[in-house]
Amino acid sequence: MDLKNITHPIRDYLELFDKRFTESVSVEGFFIDDISDYILHQSGKKIRPILTFLAAKATNGVTSQTIRCALILEILHTASLVHDDVIDESDKRRGKDTLNFKWGNNTAVLYGDYLYGKCLEIIETESDFKLLPIFAIITSKLPLGELMQKDVSDKMDFSEESYFKVISNKTAAMMEVAAEIGAMSSGASTEEIQNLKSFGYYMGLAFQIRDDILDFFPEYNTGKPFGNDIKEKKITLPLIFLLNESSQKEREEILQFIQQDNKKEKDILDLINKVRDGGFIDKSEEKVNMFCHLAEIQLNRFKDSESKSSLIDLLNISAKRES
Repeated sequence: MDLKNITHPIRDYLELFDKRFTESVSVEGFFIDDISDYILHQSGKKIRPILTFLAAKATNGVTSQTIRCALILEILHTASLVHDDVIDESDKRRGKDTLNFKWGNNTAVLYGDYLYGKCLEIIETESDFKLLPIFAIITSKLPLGELMQKDVSDKMDFSEESYFKVISNKTAAMMEVAAEIGAMSSGASTEEIQNLKSFGYYMGLAFQIRDDILDFFPEYNTGKPFGNDIKEKKITLPLIFLLNESSQKEREEILQFIQQDNKKEKDILDLINKVRDGGFIDKSEEKVNMFCHLAEIQLNRFKDSESKSSLIDLLNISAKRES
């Protein structure tokens, strides 16, 4: 199953979305257009807008507000990624140079701020204004997730509870809102909105755990260097499982290594192999499968349709991807 088949029920809306997204970030002047053009050619698989449109389609249908909601959320997401790259001092995203690498940190931060401002310009109607609290919450949750991750990394906190708090804010919250606003924009019932909101949340958790698993597989072309999380001192789920089953001495040695600023590739590979050989990838896979199951349960109340099937396929392709 590929995205082309998944998006078949909403292909016309996605084409309109692409057109509106291009118009929204273009200003026709100065080098900002160069940055916007670069961003547009760097765009990923559009998982979040796809989720928004499918949630609307699975209920009462896509509306003009659905398109505006998808635009606002994707621009918010793009702005947060630009700022994240500055904070992480990243020079690559999806295998290409980041904005901060090409144009410098100051320009990248200002461009991210510019995108946040663009979100407000998209709001048109009174019903759009009623959704502002939801957008405000997600706008605060994204940096909150980053702050929590920094705190967890600094403290070398390897509890599952802390890990799930971080990814709930960093990733799951965005997926949750994507499905929620899609349902709300179509005039869905309270129960339908809650079910789709929960679907997005569980899908987001599965998505992030999968992303963390892929970091332990250098043979996959994920668009980011393998072992990147270890290099950035991030303790993800496979590593948490290893730490919790290690002796006190082994745990201290692993944590000491993670805290190092300059790590040798060989040492990173040794740690990766320890995680893989210990079966901790399999344990993480079990969590992915559990959240996929919980997500799919949320769709039980919906009648069978092409949109419902596409939501399930989107869940599976997001949680079981290899790149």
